[in-house]
Amino acid sequence: MLHIGPEISEAENEPLSNVIAKQNRKTKFKTLGATGPSILVVDDHRSIADTTSAILNRSGFRAVATYDGRTALHLTEVLRPDYVLTDVMMPSMNGIELAIAVRRIQPETTIVLFSGQAVTKDLLEEARKEGYEFDLLLKPIHPEDLIRHLRGTEQVIVELSSAREDVEQIYAHTPFAKDSPGGLAPG
Repeated sequence: MLHIGPEISEAENEPLSNVIAKQNRKTKFKTLGATGPSILVVDDHRSIADTTSAILNRSGFRAVATYDGRTALHLTEVLRPDYVLTDVMMPSMNGIELAIAVRRIQPETTIVLFSGQAVTKDLLEEARKEGYEFDLLLKPIHPEDLIRHLRGTEQVIVELSSAREDVEQIYAHTPFAKDSPGGLAPG
C-alpha cells in the first residue's frame, strides 16, 4: 500500500513534484492487482486513512492513502483517481477546500466527504453557496456501508454516462444538429 503524507510533502532535498512522479511511476494505482475504481483516501489520522485504504483494496478498489489535503491535491493531478474520499476536518487544508480544488482541476472525479464533526454542516453550507455539492458520510462509518455507497455512486455515474451517450447519438442524427453547436435549435 502506498503511503504519502506530510513528511514527504515537506522533504527538503526533493521537490514534491519529483516525489509524486516517482510514486506515480511505481504504483499508478496497481495496488494488490485490483482492477476496480481508483480512490484516494485522505485523512490526517493515519490509522483511519490506512485502514480505510486497506479495506477498499480488499474490496476490489484501487486505493491509496495520504494524510493531508495539499499532498492529496497533487496526487489527484498526477493519479487522476475516480474518487477522492476525504475527511473534512484536517489542518492547513480542510476536506471541503480540497474538494473544491479537486472539482476545479478534475471535475470528473467523484468526491465523498466523511466527518464526525458537527461544524462540518457550516462548511458544507458555505460550499453550497459557492455552487458546490458533495456527498457527506458520517464517522464512524461501517466498511460495508462505505463500500455500498461508493458502488452505488459508481452505478449512477455509469448510468448517467450511458444516458449522455444515447442523447449525443440521437442528437447527432437530427437534421438541425449542424446548425446548433451549443444544443438543440429552437423549434
